[in-house]
Order: sequence, then C-alpha cells, then structure tokens
Amino acid sequence: MNNRLDEMIIRGFEQAPSEPCLWWRGEWWSRGALDEMVSECESNLAKSGFKAGHKLGLIMPNSPLLLASCAAAWRLGGSVAPVNSQLKYPPLPHYLDSVGVFASIVSAELAGVAERLSEAGIPSATARLGDSIPPFEGRDVKTDTDSNVAAMFHTSGVEGTVKAVPITHENIITLLSSILEAIPSLNEDDVILNAIPNYHSLGFVVGGILPLAAGMPQVLVSSFTPPKNALYAIRTAGVTVIPAVPVMLSILLGGERNVTPMSKVKLLFYGGGALMPGIEERAREIFGVTPLQGYGLTEASSVLAVTPSENAMKPGTSGRILRCFDAKVLCEDGSPAEFNTEGRLWIRGDAVTAGYYETPGAPSERFHDGWFDTQDIVRLDDEGYITIVSPALDVITSGGMTVYAGEIEAIFERHPQVARAAVIGVPGGKRGEAPRAYVVLKDGGTVKPRELISFGRAHLPNYKAPRSVRILPELPIDNLGRVLKHELRNL
Repeated sequence: MNNRLDEMIIRGFEQAPSEPCLWWRGEWWSRGALDEMVSECESNLAKSGFKAGHKLGLIMPNSPLLLASCAAAWRLGGSVAPVNSQLKYPPLPHYLDSVGVFASIVSAELAGVAERLSEAGIPSATARLGDSIPPFEGRDVKTDTDSNVAAMFHTSGVEGTVKAVPITHENIITLLSSILEAIPSLNEDDVILNAIPNYHSLGFVVGGILPLAAGMPQVLVSSFTPPKNALYAIRTAGVTVIPAVPVMLSILLGGERNVTPMSKVKLLFYGGGALMPGIEERAREIFGVTPLQGYGLTEASSVLAVTPSENAMKPGTSGRILRCFDAKVLCEDGSPAEFNTEGRLWIRGDAVTAGYYETPGAPSERFHDGWFDTQDIVRLDDEGYITIVSPALDVITSGGMTVYAGEIEAIFERHPQVARAAVIGVPGGKRGEAPRAYVVLKDGGTVKPRELISFGRAHLPNYKAPRSVRILPELPIDNLGRVLKHELRNL
C-alpha cells in the first residue's frame, strides 16, 4: 500500500495515461495530460527553491492548477495550504504568514490579491486555472521536519481564533480506504463532481483527491453558481456521484425551474447541516436519487460518518461512523454515555489530525490521550449511527460557506464602542442562513446598527458579514457568563 498520495496519483497516471482524468470547461483531460502539467509545476517549484518541509499557499477556485500544484508540491516533499479566495486582506496574509508558507500561487483573476500578498512579504505568483505554475522566487522560511503533512486547512472555533489543521498523507489515505469500504457501490466507472470549494477539507479530500487516488474521473466546477453552468457540467460530463453541502443543493435545485431529469446520477451525498424544505423531493425529481446525509469535521480529515445507501438510511441520523475511527460519547461528568443517550463525542484513529499547527491560543485540551474532543453533542446507537443534537461550536452555513459565530463576534468586539457581541444564524433564503449580530455597547456608546453593519463588511468576507445588527442593553447569559443563544432566537 502506498503511504503517500503523490505515489498513488502518479502510479495511476503511468498505468493508464490515456484514460480520462478530469473534465474542465467542456473538455476531458487524460491522466497523461494532467501528469505533464504536474511535471511542469514540479520543475518550476524546484527552480524556485521549494523543497521538502515547505508549504505552498493555494488561493484559487477548484481547477486543474490546484490539483497539479498539490501533486507537484507533494512530489518535492512539501505540503499545500488551500485558502478561501474570498478572504479579505489583511486576514489572508496574516494567516499565510502564521503557517510559514514559502510562497502562494494565486489564480490570475485575483492578481490584486497576489500584489498585496507580495507587499506583505509573501511571494506570490499568478497563473490561469488551466495552466501550470510559472517560474517565481520564494522566500526563506523554516522547513517542517514532518514531510508527511499533505495539506493545512484553516478553521476557527467559538473563540474566534483561527487555527491551522495539518492533515497527513496517512490521514487522507486511511480515510479514503474507509470511505471506499463503506460505500462498495463506488467504483472506477464512476464520475465524481468536484464542486465543493477545495479550500474546504470535504471538497479537497472527497471531490478532488479521492477520484485522483482511486482512478475515477472527476468533473471540475470552479463554482456551483450560476446553477445552470454546474447543471450543464453534471449532465454533459455524465456525473454519477455528487458530494454536496445543503446550500449547494438549494442553489442547484431551487433556482432552476425547467431542469430535465438526469438519469446517470446514482449517489448524492451531503454534509454540513440539514436540507432546506423541498430540496430532498427536488433531488429525487431531478437526479432520481435520495440525498444521503453524512457528518464530518476538518480535524477528522473531512468525513467521519456516511450513509452508504438508501437502504441503509436511518431517519434523523447523519450516517454511520467510518471503520477508521473509534468513537465514544461522554456525559457531562466524563462517564460513558449509554447508546442513544446524549453526550459529547470524542474520536480517535489514523485519520484524525495529531494536533493544531503551532497556533498561539489553540485549544490543545481538545486532544487528550490520543482522543479528540469534537465538542459536538450527539447520540450514538449500537450500530454506529450518529445523531447530531447540537454542535457545541455555533456554525452558520451562509452561501455554501461555513461561518463560525465566534470569528464574527471577535471582529465586532474590536469596535471601540462595543462591549460584547453574540452572533446567530437566521434564515437567509436560498443561501441557507445569514449571520445576525446582537451587541451591547460600552457606556456612552452611540454607534448605530447600520454603522456596525458597515464595520462588519469592512472587516469580513461578504458571506460572513451580518446583514442585521441589533443593539441590546444586555445579553442573556447563564451563571457561567455564557450567552444563551437560544434566547436570542426568541427575541
């Protein structure tokens, strides 16, 4: 068994160079064509000084460039840090600098971002999404001693602290093996849709790397909006398997009325929350299949539980825990919870990250004796099916993107007139949820809600910025000072 993703991927290229590998903007690329792109990227990376232990920032949508850059960096013993291209400057350079990237590759349409990164001391080269990495000069940075790290993903918790999560080749390979074992109907004849943004671990691992490593063709879509373009790709390229998030399905299926049913889709998986009303029925109407719910998190390399088939569905659950994970549910006092009893989920296994990357303030207490505290309140039955009761981290899904309330709260509490802030998600139409901020002003504060909305838009990406702000004399809190957000929802 290969212990590195690049070895698995390149072996597949060499064994069947003429086989279809990816569909991009109306054309199929062979494995050999992508292999040539990887080799050119590898050559230019090596000339730039990139070597084992270095990290390469990737700021671009799903594309051949992203996949080739990953394989090239891995062949040289380095790792990649895919980053949300919608992140606004200055948070972007701060994050990239904190993880010590050697340089960043930026899609050509984001040339302005590359310029600002270079001004901040982070070398950045631009390239078109269907082209190779160009020649460039990197910078002197510390090399990591663990060359087994494949990718670094950014995430933030309820405290608003951005954390870098290193995922190793072993983590991903272990997870892919368990996914393929759990879903035996997946095979090399399937065509996978790669539309979830690849800076998200789910999109990266399941949409991009799984088909490359398992020898399945993939259909690359840089964005699932506008929906007619994504639906065209699904139909034209013959997609059979769709990994998705709820808002992606709402956009694809809720906005287009005259869509001819597609008979080739055999599996539709989703994770990241519940579907909006009517979407499950619409999926059956258009794709002819029932959406299958899963569950995961970045620290588990993306996927933790899956529903393998319609026959294996259990209403109300988010699937069955994959074989590569050990899971336990603990009560508040730390004692094991009985089956079907609520408690906090802890996991361990070869697909779980070993810890956060050198991030000041990162909650290391979540890792204890080989176990990781997911901070999710769940129920687990005797067959391994999991029911999510309440994510302990307040997660909002806005426009297909994951938004953490704590990150927004931390931004608002930097405002000179704000004493405290609390953020919840409220219904936002086809985009899923929209963040709403509740703030308490400092004594003498006179700032207006519209001014705070503008403040949020100036410091946050558009999908994270609250659309509404309400000023309160005080926030409802419990005796430990924690905000009772369920009471905010009733205001």
